[in-house]
Amino acid sequence: MTDDQRQYDGDGERRLSWRAEAEVLHGRLDTIEAVSRATHDTVVAHVAEERETKAAIEELILLWRGSKMMVSAAKILIPIAAALVGAALWVKDHVKW
Repeated sequence: MTDDQRQYDGDGERRLSWRAEAEVLHGRLDTIEAVSRATHDTVVAHVAEERETKAAIEELILLWRGSKMMVSAAKILIPIAAALVGAALWVKDHVKW
């Protein structure tokens, strides 16, 4: 048997030669490297999407806070406007010009 083939030493276990073992390890390293690149690309894409999403979410939060302020202003201004309209109608009905 050549050095690149499996060798057998009697009752011991079968092993690949060091060159074959190195090829197997290089194959595993290539696989790990490919998975690492894919993971890196996925993380980069996720971060890019997160930036876009974060900007949209911040805009929604700004609109939500603005709408809360508008509701608060409406809660104050509507009763004041109703009181003024009521007073104007009362004056119209009860005061002669």
